[in-house]
Amino acid sequence: MDSRIQIGPKKKISFICSGGATKAGAFHLGVALALQERGFHFSGGLTVPGVAPRPSEPMEISTFVGSSAGSVISSYLAAGYSLENIFNSFIGRKPTNPRDATPKILPKLAYPTMLKLRPGLAREQLSQLALVKTITQAIIQGNFESILQLKWIKATGLFTTAGLEQFLREEVLPSNRFQDYASDLFIVATQLNHSRKIVFGKYSFNPPAHDLTCQYDNNVSISQACAASSSLPFVYSPYAIKNNSGEDIHYVDGEIRDTLSTHVAIDAGCDLNFASYTHQPYHWQKEIGSLTSHGLPAIIIQSIYLVIQQKVDQYIHNKETQRSAINAVEKYCKQVGLAEEHTYRILGILESELHHRRDVDTIYFHPSPEDTKMFFGEHFSLSPKKLSDLVRSGFKAAINTLNKYEFADRVKTPKVVSTGA
Repeated sequence: MDSRIQIGPKKKISFICSGGATKAGAFHLGVALALQERGFHFSGGLTVPGVAPRPSEPMEISTFVGSSAGSVISSYLAAGYSLENIFNSFIGRKPTNPRDATPKILPKLAYPTMLKLRPGLAREQLSQLALVKTITQAIIQGNFESILQLKWIKATGLFTTAGLEQFLREEVLPSNRFQDYASDLFIVATQLNHSRKIVFGKYSFNPPAHDLTCQYDNNVSISQACAASSSLPFVYSPYAIKNNSGEDIHYVDGEIRDTLSTHVAIDAGCDLNFASYTHQPYHWQKEIGSLTSHGLPAIIIQSIYLVIQQKVDQYIHNKETQRSAINAVEKYCKQVGLAEEHTYRILGILESELHHRRDVDTIYFHPSPEDTKMFFGEHFSLSPKKLSDLVRSGFKAAINTLNKYEFADRVKTPKVVSTGA
């Protein structure tokens, strides 16, 4: 007997990518390669003028949701770059198949682009040197309260995502308008000076009933949306985008409020969602030992991952609880012989009030707790060898998860690209 979970025919499929710098980007690519290996294909590219949009095909992933680093990978896919093209750009390899050079050969992201120093940083830091004497005197005098009152940490981030914005705008995107692409692309950011999540895309949806603080914005370019979504606090300064009134609105990382924005895909009509994230805490292993022996960075990463995992697990648990409650009501209605018409209406009311669609399936991909190479992997490395290893981690994790499922729409499996460096 087949113990795999059966997934019925689907109308619209999404790929949701979380943040985590180049480490996450490489992992997402590995997940995408695994999906391709299992028969799914990614739909991207510009719309053709005068040609009506076609309905999604079986096993076609045509909706992309990205936050932070995931916004860049999502933009690559929506723009029509093949997985092989993206992988080649990671490792600096020339494509051997002309198909992998469309819409063009994807350029490699460089350190000066990814880690562009914020303008005025040097001048700002020099001005802080004058405070060193004041702070030293306060320490000698034991006047620690005066130190806390000093506004001596004014830096908003060492780097800016302006380099990433320019890279996407000038070297990557065939068009910088969400509206010009056939697929649905959504990029999530957090408004700094407000408790509000912003979803950039081609639509101006109303705030969803389940999160009235979520707003949609269709007046921003893709490159700016990615720069806003990737502005990780402490590393990158908040990214400013002018609103319709000419005022600067500052944005930070898209996962500050929500780690995974699966609801964006569901609100857009998707009934099968593949969600990829890398925030997997370390589980003790004898050969690695305690993280206390690996220094403060490992402890900080573990602490962050624990917080994020709790949020993800709680979201998944809530969705499972909602589905179980609705299924229990359906079972009871059948047991007491309630008319199908009334059963259908009751279930519809429950789905509406709980903001839960039973026809939606979401499959999550994340590293194994035993994958210590992934945990200790560098977040901002552009080394071809290290990126290749991270791609392999994503591929392996996704294949292990996909082996638990059987898809009714499954088609002939295409050949997967080699991930050898």
